[in-house]
Amino acid sequence: MTLESALFLTTFSFGHVFFPGHPTPLLLATGGMGAKKAWQFTLGMAIAHGLLMALALGVGQFFLKMLMAVWPGGKFWISHVDIPILLVLGCLLLREAFHKGGEVERARKMLDPKRPFLTGAAIGFIPCPDTIGYAMIGGAIGMNGLAHTAMATSIVFLGTALGFCSVTAVASFMPKLVKSPKLGSAICLVTALICFANVTWRTWNTWNDWA
Repeated sequence: MTLESALFLTTFSFGHVFFPGHPTPLLLATGGMGAKKAWQFTLGMAIAHGLLMALALGVGQFFLKMLMAVWPGGKFWISHVDIPILLVLGCLLLREAFHKGGEVERARKMLDPKRPFLTGAAIGFIPCPDTIGYAMIGGAIGMNGLAHTAMATSIVFLGTALGFCSVTAVASFMPKLVKSPKLGSAICLVTALICFANVTWRTWNTWNDWA
């Protein structure tokens, strides 16, 4: 696995936590629970979702090998599928950023489960739209051998987990931020910029390879 692939996986895994649907439960948990319960909930969600995304990445690599067996030329097209995926995600996030009433504002009900870690894990194991993206990216980055696969899945797991923990950490130190009506839009805007930055970087490198 190349350094470019490792950096891409790190930024995408960390950044995808801020896509719509991911930070809301954590922010609501932080606002409606005590600090201890909030972190238990966060760890449950971070571990479960990190494992799910890492599994999707590994499955994508498995399907790439099956594809290569019947269509050797398919690797070229699969290796660049992350570019349109990120471009579409960035556009959707940009639209959400300027849409009146973000997801945080629409989600009013506070969470206060009796078993916060298990509740967080149950939510974390719910596949998100990015699960398919991870499967495609797993086929795109070209992991060769068990060592590369283990490294890539570990990066995805850690990046995802750190992303969730960062949300709760910021919300814990800045409780007023959770109640801000502009929070949802700001999250979407920043994540859209991350997507567009990745698209620009990947497109530039792809162009240089062709040139």
